[in-house]
Amino acid sequence: MNIKLYKRLFEFLKPYKKKLCLAILFSVVVGVIASSPVPLIQKTFDDVFVQKDFFMLKAIPIALVILYSIKAGLVYALNIIILGISWELVVRVREQLFSHIHKLPFIFFEDNETGHLMSRVMNDVSIMQSTITRSLKELIQNSITLIALLGWIFYLKWDWAIISILIFPVMLLPIGNIARKLKKFSHKGQEILADLSGTILESFSGVKVVRAFGMETMEEQKFNSYSENFLRVMKKNVKYTEITSPFLELLGVMGASFILWYGGLQVLMDKVTQGTFIAFIVGLFMMYAPVRLLFKLYASIQPSLAGAERVFSILDLEEEKIKEGTKELANFNQAVAFENVSFKYPSRSTAVLTKVNVRLEKTKILAIVGMSGAGKTTLVDLLFRFHEPSTGSISIDGINIKDYTLKSLRSNLALVSQETFLFNDTVRKNIVYGRPNSSEEDILRASKAAHVDSFVRDFEDGYSTVIGERGVKLSGGQRQRISIARAILRNAPILVLDEATSALDSESEKSVQDALHNLMRDRTTFMIAHRLSTIAHAHSIIVLDKGEIVEVGTHEQLLSSSGLYKKYYEMQMR
Repeated sequence: MNIKLYKRLFEFLKPYKKKLCLAILFSVVVGVIASSPVPLIQKTFDDVFVQKDFFMLKAIPIALVILYSIKAGLVYALNIIILGISWELVVRVREQLFSHIHKLPFIFFEDNETGHLMSRVMNDVSIMQSTITRSLKELIQNSITLIALLGWIFYLKWDWAIISILIFPVMLLPIGNIARKLKKFSHKGQEILADLSGTILESFSGVKVVRAFGMETMEEQKFNSYSENFLRVMKKNVKYTEITSPFLELLGVMGASFILWYGGLQVLMDKVTQGTFIAFIVGLFMMYAPVRLLFKLYASIQPSLAGAERVFSILDLEEEKIKEGTKELANFNQAVAFENVSFKYPSRSTAVLTKVNVRLEKTKILAIVGMSGAGKTTLVDLLFRFHEPSTGSISIDGINIKDYTLKSLRSNLALVSQETFLFNDTVRKNIVYGRPNSSEEDILRASKAAHVDSFVRDFEDGYSTVIGERGVKLSGGQRQRISIARAILRNAPILVLDEATSALDSESEKSVQDALHNLMRDRTTFMIAHRLSTIAHAHSIIVLDKGEIVEVGTHEQLLSSSGLYKKYYEMQMR
């Protein structure tokens, strides 16, 4: 048994101490009442039938009805408390896991598929509920009932009781082996579920590509392959889970049969009363029920523990350690400077950037050019502190960006990327994402500047139109313009454009370029460009090659220098 894991689970229960104490109290009462038939049966046979006590003949049935009425009410209250705690706990764990994942380093998201993370947050946390519910409810209830019944049978005949419980150690070894196998199968099953989630997410998100290439059958085969693997694992899981009940029942009947024979002899020899014998046999059979349930609970709880382990494996990961400064970047006044900046991803052997030196004055435009993998996006990611430079420094207004608070730094930055990400929400909610408290007047002004208002007016619901997952109901140009409106509304003085027009057709590009022109007005802009014709107006252009700046100048200067920039330009013109 993983004691450490149980400790982690019950750490989450600390806020519910009072409710848990009440639940334990109810469980004690329920357990004692559940064992009450044993002494009442003894009284019935020894006092009612032997001594012909008519008063006890009336009192015992009435007592049973009263006791089991109390038990029914307490069981209901107990279930309400336990299930309420377990659901609340699952919600809290899910919230904590979601929040924690958002605080992990960016490299974590490079190494983990979205579908797998979804499975951790949804499936694994839901599976954990079974651990919590069954541990709190069935474990406490059956343990108290078992203790009470053990107490009665030891009170009735302690020597018979010792003989009866000798069977328990025989149960432990096979049940422990079954539990280990169940945990292994559960881990495997949850990994396959994560693969299924990833397959569903990819297949549905890329439905256009799937259909365009006629790959529906392949996607179905991939999904069915995971499904069949999951079915095989679950069948093995069922096989080992369900073997516990008949196995334990058989052992229990063997022990009870021996006592039936041995005790029957003593009754016939008048060494024990009939009431004691019958009460002991009833108590013994009643006792094996909670024993069987507890052993089965131990075996079947393993899938939940496997889910809990997967959840805690994420929660145990260290959050991204970004040392924030104390200075507030209230107003950007001078320049952004990269000084001898180098960067290498931990998973790669070579540096992505090497000794980059760039200075960009306020309201100027810097274009960044280079082949794929040259380090263009990584350069601007460092400005947001998505990663930290391996060597060198980045400063704003002469102060290292590490000395600013992260919130004030990022509030002065706005990003418009090639891969525009929009949420499955209204046009309005997507525009105000960076400034949720914006007025309608500000939203309209930003929308007009980004040429959003011109197409939104044609929608039946206007700005309240839900645009679908990732803005699927919009064209590429419309999605891009909404992201530009979002950046305009944010009103950050430093702007990063990461190939914002590379995936658009000429007509859409013209609308987006007009919107970008409005966005860049009076802003300091880092502009990563694929189409070199779009950066002719930049005040300065740097050419990156294998992480190093190999050329610097204006559009005209670089065309006259016969370097890489001219080569790229001529290739595009051809």
